Amino acid sequence: MISVTQQGLEDVLRYKLKASLSVEYLSAKSVAVCDEKSALFFSMLISSMANANGGVIFIGVSSSRKNPKNIEPINNKDVVSWLKMVCQTQIYPEIPDCVISTIEVSEKGEFVIGIQIPNSHLAPHMCADRRFYKRSETKAVLLEEYEIRDLYTKGKRPEIELFSVTNTGGIPTLSGGKFERVNFYPRFLVKNTGGSVERFYKVELSIPSQINNPNFNMMADNFSRFEDGCTIYSFVGKTILFQGEIASVVEPNIIVEDSTYECFENGEIVLKFFYSSGIQTKSFRCKELFLYRNKQIEKKDFSQAISGQ
Repeated sequence: MISVTQQGLEDVLRYKLKASLSVEYLSAKSVAVCDEKSALFFSMLISSMANANGGVIFIGVSSSRKNPKNIEPINNKDVVSWLKMVCQTQIYPEIPDCVISTIEVSEKGEFVIGIQIPNSHLAPHMCADRRFYKRSETKAVLLEEYEIRDLYTKGKRPEIELFSVTNTGGIPTLSGGKFERVNFYPRFLVKNTGGSVERFYKVELSIPSQINNPNFNMMADNFSRFEDGCTIYSFVGKTILFQGEIASVVEPNIIVEDSTYECFENGEIVLKFFYSSGIQTKSFRCKELFLYRNKQIEKKDFSQAISGQ
């Protein structure tokens, strides 16, 4: 999930990340008046995300056609206290681990407000109008009766989610000031966000074969098959995942050279979770996930004369 930090704000602005099921941008005008109507709006928006897959809200960022556009600084610190009060008193039950923070954007102390909402194991959450909502695209819509019943059982089952991907910075081998190759050693972490212990789960990782290192010791024993130009690895969970526990499930080695750059630019890494509550799939564009010094790698960065030897 995108973090409500300075880095998270910079990332959504740099990559023009569109508002979606799990991302929302609101202008500073949305908190210009902190009244009952505004409280209802925010309780509806925040509870709808908690009843879906969680998400992040940036207040103080204008948008156009769902794309973040400009920062609109906020300078009233009371707004943060008011939003926390809304979450505590206008959403039932209160959403655990909901984070509301300020991100400074000027030397005057002006800020953007970030709200990070978990996929709550206490769902469904009722908003101030005593109704239940879910996030659908970029709107809050009423939950159907069967969806409410299903959410009430959510707290009694495990929910496995991708928590984060770390070590996504590249380690280059240089030649003449350009890359001969770049190695990546990402670590994929999962979290049990549900209300019960998960005893049995499996993870499948699909990597474009051209940029995969098949001899990497940490992966070789878990090879499963080749499929559509990709190498598939399969990992069975060896330890129980308790509620709220975070675990590292897979650590591959990705190698990028001039000769394989096109595969890196257009390829995807796909992670599948098989567990007692169902199956989840996460896809990542390689070029967007793996960076060098926080910048995307371009073909011109490679030494063509050396790569591919």
